[in-house]
Amino acid sequence: MKILPSCCWALVLAASINVAHAVPFYLNLGGTSTAKADYLTTNIHATSALQNGNCTGGLCSPDVNSSFTESGNGNATGLYRNPNTPLYNAGLNNNWAMTFDYNDLSGGFTDTGGVSFDQGGNININFTSVLGYDQNSGEIIYGDSIKVAQLVVNSGSAVMGDVSLTGSFDYSWYDAAIDDALAEDFFSTDYGSLFELWENGDNLVWQLNFNITDNMNTPYLGDEDEAYRDTILNGQFAIVSVSEPGTLALFGIGLIALGLRRQHKKI
Repeated sequence: MKILPSCCWALVLAASINVAHAVPFYLNLGGTSTAKADYLTTNIHATSALQNGNCTGGLCSPDVNSSFTESGNGNATGLYRNPNTPLYNAGLNNNWAMTFDYNDLSGGFTDTGGVSFDQGGNININFTSVLGYDQNSGEIIYGDSIKVAQLVVNSGSAVMGDVSLTGSFDYSWYDAAIDDALAEDFFSTDYGSLFELWENGDNLVWQLNFNITDNMNTPYLGDEDEAYRDTILNGQFAIVSVSEPGTLALFGIGLIALGLRRQHKKI
């Protein structure tokens, strides 16, 4: 009978360590690497399409019955170590660039004016060389793009212009016979590359927190069937790790065994 409390405490302690924490990472560029960072700063141009909005004179606003789909593209602008310390970036946006693209995010609106993203949708992360700059527009001219990671969006919300997305990493798309091997080591940590950790079944997630430069109340332009608006998203992308279930199970078993051993000594 005395053994039961020890077992319970072991399980409680095992469950309590399953807490997400930021994971410092660096980018392996296939011969050179960046400094270790806590997050990437990002700049994304997003287009939101509104369905079933309230429209008057070509200006539309959403309500609880409305839905939206999102598409966008952008790039990483810098690597930072908390608190807000720029790091060696090995030529980011000078010799090479990390770009983002997505086209299948969706969601709806709450009765308090908030935004809720549905589970699902992918964000692709790509590596590309920088060929130069357009003198007229100031935009970067990119070379061929290499996909290095895919982010699955699990959930997200937006309140008062602040948007938070979270999700998991997915490398099931990667085929060593077809895809560039740069993807295998591109995101690396002290525990190995994200590709290796994903292959081993580690439960890794990411978080993207950003603000909408344009006011959230900026109307959609169009009608009830097709209304759009463009926004610029400035944010921070971080890798978050949750201890894998196998590790937690072993930790719990170890505590249970320790409890049994202590109880045995008392008997």
